[in-house]
Amino acid sequence: MVALGGWGGCKYCSPVFSTAAGRNEFATSTKELLDFFNADGIDIDWESPVIKGYEGHPYSPEDKNNFTELVKALRKALGSSKEISFACNGLMECLENSYAWNDLIPYVDRVNLMSYDLVNSRNSSTGHHTPLYSTSFQKESTDNSIRYLDSLGFPKNKIVIGAAFYSRIFEGVDSINNGLNRPGKFKGFLTYQKLLQQLKVKNGFEAYWDDEAKAAYAYSPSKKLFATFDNERSIVLKTSYAVEKSLNGIMFWELSQDRKKGGFVDLIWKTLP
Repeated sequence: MVALGGWGGCKYCSPVFSTAAGRNEFATSTKELLDFFNADGIDIDWESPVIKGYEGHPYSPEDKNNFTELVKALRKALGSSKEISFACNGLMECLENSYAWNDLIPYVDRVNLMSYDLVNSRNSSTGHHTPLYSTSFQKESTDNSIRYLDSLGFPKNKIVIGAAFYSRIFEGVDSINNGLNRPGKFKGFLTYQKLLQQLKVKNGFEAYWDDEAKAAYAYSPSKKLFATFDNERSIVLKTSYAVEKSLNGIMFWELSQDRKKGGFVDLIWKTLP
């Protein structure tokens, strides 16, 4: 498949897709591209219609309807044999405002739910960035998103949940509750490969598990650093959740951040029935 957009990659989505001419031209060129490469379809990663996404990217209340019209134009141009999917920010702000979910059902094959970055660079306190379940202090979670979409009647067999192959790091975090749900400033991220190397006891970190959220985290009291991430345990639980809930599957961001052997992809594959 080919993909459009990504974080920082959809600057012109809102203005171009605001007109029928823009949507139809895009749909026509997409068909030409897929036919030329004999590709299976397209994934749309517009982050995000209606709400603020990447800094400086235009957004508008009309994006919601225009996204639906874009998907309709693509389906008309591509026919029934090509795949159409889209990536969706897992935060409730996006789920509630960005898409006309029921109108999309006849036209899309799946939605790739980015159930990560639920705590991100815009947050001023720590939390789980990719939890399976909600907690008393954090509503945002994979399960919360699935329950919401299910309540709208969107088919669960068209939903793919996401796993994170990286951590989110916050600095200036005090030691209360081992840094969880405490004020902090976003510092950056570590890939799964580097996470295994750096978040160790010898570097001042202790590993923790939130059994309510089914999420892993680590904290260094000496460095006042907090890290939130998926680990082997949470990956297995997420994959099993996708199977038990009869979802369309599980995806991840992103492949180059995994271990070359014995990593998360291997673990996902082994967990699937």
